[in-house]
Amino acid sequence: MSFETYRRENVYGEVLYNTAREFFTPLQGEEKYQTEGFKEIALIYGTVEESFRKASALINRVRHQEKGGTPFRTVRDSVDREGHLLQKHLVEKSSAIFKENGFTPEGYPKETITDIVTPTTLILEAEDLEEIIVNDSLFKSYETEMLSNPVPYEDVKSSVNISVDDVGAKKQKENRDAQCDDPRPKNKRVYVQNTVIHVEKGGESYRLNGYGALSVLRLLLSFLLYNDLLSSRLIFFVDGHSFYSMVVEFFSWHKHLTLILDWYHLKKKCKELLSMAMKGREIRNGVLEKLMPFLWHGLVDQAVIYLKSLPESEIKNEEERLHLINYLTKNRPMIPVYAVRKALGLRNSSNRGEKANDLIVASRQKHNGMSWSKSGSVSLASVTALKQNKEYKKWFRERKIEFKLAS
Repeated sequence: MSFETYRRENVYGEVLYNTAREFFTPLQGEEKYQTEGFKEIALIYGTVEESFRKASALINRVRHQEKGGTPFRTVRDSVDREGHLLQKHLVEKSSAIFKENGFTPEGYPKETITDIVTPTTLILEAEDLEEIIVNDSLFKSYETEMLSNPVPYEDVKSSVNISVDDVGAKKQKENRDAQCDDPRPKNKRVYVQNTVIHVEKGGESYRLNGYGALSVLRLLLSFLLYNDLLSSRLIFFVDGHSFYSMVVEFFSWHKHLTLILDWYHLKKKCKELLSMAMKGREIRNGVLEKLMPFLWHGLVDQAVIYLKSLPESEIKNEEERLHLINYLTKNRPMIPVYAVRKALGLRNSSNRGEKANDLIVASRQKHNGMSWSKSGSVSLASVTALKQNKEYKKWFRERKIEFKLAS
């Protein structure tokens, strides 16, 4: 649609008002205003699910404009613009939330906030766990060690489950000219890392994304403040020590923080390192069969003792055995008694975060031949998260989001 605009000037030639700028955001060049319906079809039902070219074909079919319709570059630019505006809005919203609640712009409390963070009860005390542990006849002799495991057992009603995960999309080269000098080593892939956080409480959830774990942790803190969730115990499910260090440092002021190493990742890591350390699959599988029950019961010391006792005749690479021992020792604070947690019906996995990562980034950005710029990758992930959080209608209409847990 096209229409005329008007402006009014005084006798001195000064513009009093201009409808082209007073009522509509100024555009550049041949840009066109995009309606809410256009964005919903092109972005939510188009680029989130398919390539930019297929999204372009979809919007042109819907509008009966197969020839001379919307080119795929317009759809791509629209995604970049919406994602950029959304990330900017989240940063501004977080800053306002921090200021209102007495936090610095970086997300640190200006003063002690004991009035916000209150004690929460654990689901079971140590003596209540004895019956569960003793019933496990294989490991009841390690009762003392299992009871002294540092990872507590939370009350699900007064805790928030938070899964943190990174996913990398192949980074686009700065220059596509095949003859140019690429500073990256040959066969060395470079990735754009998106951090995705899945927040869950009482069957409701929300997803946050961004570039860089620290920036997304700031979004997480503002989300917890906005939803009055800081008085809950925060249960972080992570897949490695790098997230542990960052989370512990960022939330060092929070009194009720628990980090749990994802069981699947722990098992996978042990399998990978033992494959490189042991002589052959049969020996590796035999070691895994004895090692994993120790870790399933949170007995890291016993697992390390067992690994150190392996005969030299079975070792192929001593460095990898030491690598595994150091890995377990370093991650000890995050290794709970998985067996007891399962018996209590508590989570042992960060699979919700990994699923969120798959839906928001991997399923759309990790196909063969695809590569992305930093802004393009984060923008598309942001638009996808907008759909997953069911926020896109309000965003397209009002340029605002609810920023609240939803079922």
